[in-house]
Amino acid sequence: MRYTFISILLCAALAASVSHGQEVVSASDVPVADENGVCQNDNTATAAADDESCRSNYSLSNAAQDDTIDVVIHALLKISDFVYSFANVRRIVKANEGQTRKKSTGWFSSEKYTVAYDTPALILTQDGAQERSKHRLFKYVVTPDAIKLFMEKNRKWFDEPEGGGDWKFDKTVTEKTDPFLLEASVVEATQVNMKIVDYDDEFSTKSGGLVYGVVVNLTRKWITIAFRGTIGSTDIATDRDFRLDHESFFESEDDIFVSGGKPGTHMGFTTYLMDEKKGDQDGRKCLDRILSCVNEEFKSNPDVAGKGFNLYVTGHSLGGGLANLFAFKAAQLKAKKDESVKFLPEKITALTFASPIVGNDDYNKEFQYFEKKGNLRHIRVSNEGDVIPTNDVFPPASFAIKGNTKLYTQNGVNLLLYPDKEVEVGYRATKPTWSQFGTSILTNHKLTEYIKRVELPANKKVYQQTVEELYSAAGDFTD
Repeated sequence: MRYTFISILLCAALAASVSHGQEVVSASDVPVADENGVCQNDNTATAAADDESCRSNYSLSNAAQDDTIDVVIHALLKISDFVYSFANVRRIVKANEGQTRKKSTGWFSSEKYTVAYDTPALILTQDGAQERSKHRLFKYVVTPDAIKLFMEKNRKWFDEPEGGGDWKFDKTVTEKTDPFLLEASVVEATQVNMKIVDYDDEFSTKSGGLVYGVVVNLTRKWITIAFRGTIGSTDIATDRDFRLDHESFFESEDDIFVSGGKPGTHMGFTTYLMDEKKGDQDGRKCLDRILSCVNEEFKSNPDVAGKGFNLYVTGHSLGGGLANLFAFKAAQLKAKKDESVKFLPEKITALTFASPIVGNDDYNKEFQYFEKKGNLRHIRVSNEGDVIPTNDVFPPASFAIKGNTKLYTQNGVNLLLYPDKEVEVGYRATKPTWSQFGTSILTNHKLTEYIKRVELPANKKVYQQTVEELYSAAGDFTD
């Protein structure tokens, strides 16, 4: 179930009372001000007061090179959907391969059989002869073609739900000729030469857990990190922990770039990222393990290194919250010139769907610090009528929450999607829960509803803008 705890509680409350790539800029390419206050390295010598002004002007003047929202939103929406389905498929295979199962053959009869998937190594890499990198779970790259071939060979073992939801093991072992929706999506991925370099669901269960994928798109010159959203009780417990963590992202004074504040992040989401990664040979935090994988791709992958790839971070619901925090932390480490992100591009872009609030006002000020410098961007897509991206949660849902949601605010440029009119663009645009409360809160949070609204023809004009143009159109994002 791709819902969060708050949605479920609010639904219950309602019943009782009546979820072609931009050229990446390397550090040497970013314009700086010379001793006369003139911007250099941007092909035009422009008067400017300081380096920060040069970087800001550079970011907006190069918007023409940026990906349009039309390209980015559709691609990342599909990847966000994929991380749900692929986790389900892999979980079913791991749970049933080689096991004895029983199926009915009549009113009072049944027969046993042994589950034997055809070529599971197409999607499970643990039995490969290759030596595993300490930065990844995968031993080798998995391609969309491999996933498609595996599904074609093994349709009889799966039951794909209509209209979205969790995949199931098909105990009847019914042969199926029609392709699954997942197969259609991976065909599209093949067309843009996409490769999955890592997908870590090792310790995820039916109740949830941190799951992410690292995907290289060779055609569009992207690397994308995609986080899975809420699926069960473990994730729900994480979702509802709104206590502020002032330490994990801001351990020392060097981590704080805006003086006078006390930035804090969502305790539950932060814990997912900052807990020690189980099985990691260096005992690293989950976030550090992911960064190591991505940094290594930018450094050593011959298809990527030095070729101007972008970095995107995405996810739906809980996944969107994790993407928000991850993108911020990467930008923060870049500003500190940390070796763990040495080869990452200067700009990190998060594009999230149904992302919850993840930090307080002072966290937002830290976020804005990197927005002003052009190093961090967040396009936050939300549905009108979806309560998950809101703050100020009211009773009875608030009784089940740890912490105070009133202390939180949203960040980034908001694309507010409607079912029947053009998307509304705004900056931050934090909304209280009561303003989004209605009879369809569960439906409005589903990824299927986001897909439907993203495709609305009325939105096409807005989608022709780039990320930078949207930031400019949304108003003064330094407020």
